[in-house]
Amino acid sequence: MKKTEELPEGDPSELGFAPERLDRISNMIDAEVSAGRLPGAVTLVARRGQVVHSHVSGKLDVERSADVRADSLFRLYSQTKPMTAAVLMTLFEEGAFLLDEPISKWIPEFAKPSVFGIKPPRDTVRGDFAQTTPALREITIYDLLTMTSGLPSLGRTPVVYGPAMKAAGITLGDTGDPTADYDDQIVAIADIPLHSQPGEVWNYGYDFDVLTLFLTRVSGKSLDALFQEKLLGPLGMHDSSFYCNEEDLSRLVTEYLWNPAEEKLAIRDRPETSEKAGHGDKRVMSGNGRNGGLVCSPNDFARFAQMLANGGELDGVRILGRKTIELMRTDHLGDRCIDSFAPNYGFGFGMFVRKSIGSSFTPGSAGTFGWAGAAGTWFFIDPKEELFGLFFTQVFGYMFPTAVQFEKMTYEALC
Repeated sequence: MKKTEELPEGDPSELGFAPERLDRISNMIDAEVSAGRLPGAVTLVARRGQVVHSHVSGKLDVERSADVRADSLFRLYSQTKPMTAAVLMTLFEEGAFLLDEPISKWIPEFAKPSVFGIKPPRDTVRGDFAQTTPALREITIYDLLTMTSGLPSLGRTPVVYGPAMKAAGITLGDTGDPTADYDDQIVAIADIPLHSQPGEVWNYGYDFDVLTLFLTRVSGKSLDALFQEKLLGPLGMHDSSFYCNEEDLSRLVTEYLWNPAEEKLAIRDRPETSEKAGHGDKRVMSGNGRNGGLVCSPNDFARFAQMLANGGELDGVRILGRKTIELMRTDHLGDRCIDSFAPNYGFGFGMFVRKSIGSSFTPGSAGTFGWAGAAGTWFFIDPKEELFGLFFTQVFGYMFPTAVQFEKMTYEALC
């Protein structure tokens, strides 16, 4: 099996960092692991293509002896989105489509969408509270990339559409073996009215699942084959795939939940019983991150992050053009902000974009971009400072406190 080539190491002092301040990151992570709040974690910071900080702490499984390493395998969940956007943009550069084309050109079920409207109580009679009207226009590829499509979601769509939402796989929790056909679930989303007009409202939803089906149809290839051809293979990301081979299961970390009542970690998914082991009859390969999304090592993701930081190229291999990367990492929301991060964050193609440092609670730079995964993975790239950072753990829903501290400490270590 091929081994992923690690990024070269650099001298922190020569690259503008105070080494003793970078050590604060390691101390913080070790303290979280010792306190039992994290099972294990990997942190990495690079500037101008050289690693200035790399730290591993803890175990693959707190009840077992194997240590976490930089080549351990983590479920990326929604951190798969930026990679999906990069794969999509390779096809865009090849002329396969334009971003303002309607998605119904490839998935006709999404033609002529409708939008539900909530009537004022005085105008409502029983059974008539979710009236729909035709959408002003169709959903475009651009709407899906920027998550402004208006697609149904748990937080915005009325409960009357609950059965249809369930048929479309729009439910809480997804680590079990899938029983429904993934493509059928995505097509079923088209049966549910939009919560807003296309292009109007940013909402964290299932846009990248629809883009997954689009990618397989426009290319005529499976998502894993497309990822391998356009991204993973060219970048030498040998640890990344949607499912683990038998020989790689020993590197797959156990996924945990934080039990607030008992204030301790609880097992959510172990390698030997994981859906990611591919034992089930069906496999979900989701560019949105369903069922864990892509499985990836920190070493692998560092190569992807460095490619983005370099403007689309790594080690002489160009994945995307420089101006295409600029388009991806530009905020496309205007005056609007996303509701998933701190104040003053917009959205590019599958990634947050920091609009400014005004009204912010942590240091940083305008134009910084990145994203996170539901089980505790996080990355950010700062074009102005020519740096990126990775934080990888595997605790479902418990990423923000420690990940934010990690990013904050990275900036505080700059001289």
